[in-house]
Amino acid sequence: MSVRHAIGLRLCSISIATGLLAGISTIQAANADALSPSGMAVQAPSPNGAFPDYVKNTRSQIRTVLESTRFADEKQPFGSFSLDEVVEMRAPYDIAPDRNSCADGDVTLSRGENLGFVMVHGLTDSPYWLSDVRDALRDKYPCASFHGVLLPGHGTVPADLMDVAYQDWMDTVKFGVESFGPEVEQIIPIGFSTGAALIGRYYDMADHDDRLNALVMLSPGFSARSGMAWLTPYVRYVKNWAGKGENNDPGKYGSMAMNGAAEFHLLTSPYRDGSIGAVDIPVFVAVSSDDQTIDPLVALDFFCEKVTVPNRHMVWYQGEIEIPDEQTQCDGIDVVKSANADFRTLNHAHTGITLSPNDPVYGLDGKHPDCGHYDNKEDKETCQTAPDAVYGERNLVDGATPGTLRRATFNPDFDTMMEKIMHFIAVSRAPATPNPVE
Repeated sequence: MSVRHAIGLRLCSISIATGLLAGISTIQAANADALSPSGMAVQAPSPNGAFPDYVKNTRSQIRTVLESTRFADEKQPFGSFSLDEVVEMRAPYDIAPDRNSCADGDVTLSRGENLGFVMVHGLTDSPYWLSDVRDALRDKYPCASFHGVLLPGHGTVPADLMDVAYQDWMDTVKFGVESFGPEVEQIIPIGFSTGAALIGRYYDMADHDDRLNALVMLSPGFSARSGMAWLTPYVRYVKNWAGKGENNDPGKYGSMAMNGAAEFHLLTSPYRDGSIGAVDIPVFVAVSSDDQTIDPLVALDFFCEKVTVPNRHMVWYQGEIEIPDEQTQCDGIDVVKSANADFRTLNHAHTGITLSPNDPVYGLDGKHPDCGHYDNKEDKETCQTAPDAVYGERNLVDGATPGTLRRATFNPDFDTMMEKIMHFIAVSRAPATPNPVE
């Protein structure tokens, strides 16, 4: 085959893939400011900087960008959410131990003594997507410290993901972990989606912080569900967007830059090819069998084949899609039925693991229902306003009456899942029992 012929075939395949990838999310008119780089994209923090300074500077940066673009040119770009509210949802955070709870001397392992949590969100998301998990852990562990990071390219406008590399995300996770002071003796990273892949990759580094005590991985993004994802590292050079959607969500982007999808694919390569190393600290995983964003079977493979310690726990939310008979399974898998009539939930979506039904933004009848899977304006309006709309993953859209299905953005099993996570943490932190002297 000639070089020219090979190049022609490659360009042809890219052209075909471009059309297919455009269907990843609904293409709609989007605000021009959101689809143009801000010129002030969030970068990876300086490794020698202080975490509180990073939080302060990044928060100011998000405010400046949104105030000078979205809020300057649009009336209510995020609906009823004010600039202050959007910044609060998207900004990183540094939460110290609650001294009122810890000053009375009742400081024990069970209250989070010397414990640090690092919260890592997913692609196109913000720290808000782990806020309910964080708050539940704060109630349980008032003496713990929390670092919530914002991944580079996020928090401002979707086009800021056009010029970012996954190494920038890795550097941010490394900073979030290693910027804890010496008073923190045990660190537990908690990752959602891409965040889960990042904390796993960080653990796989030879020089990771030896204070890591356990990993919590929620809707772990180890591989995209789309069979065309492998093309994204090539397509990004000829097409800017994997999908354009409405960019009115206060807590995440509505459009996906092709470069962001490409960097996710490159980040997760070791999970797909099996080269990711073994994990010899406790691991907790929660994932939906019906997840339409990531491939849950890759998460199952990782859990069964790479996690080598007895203290491992996977919550497998069983929906419509069954585990294939030939799929490897193992001990530690806790199968939970997804459907829950009390919360009008048919199954768990990728976005429906980390947030409580009581969440005011994304919970049951929250302020911002996800109806982006409907192209028809009337169907979308019905979805957004119907008092009896049901919640589920996108694999159920075709079988549902148009306008009746919201993509699930909360977990009806949230409280029980958090009880399991807290038990997992307690066991992970318990001092090792010495062997009896013979």
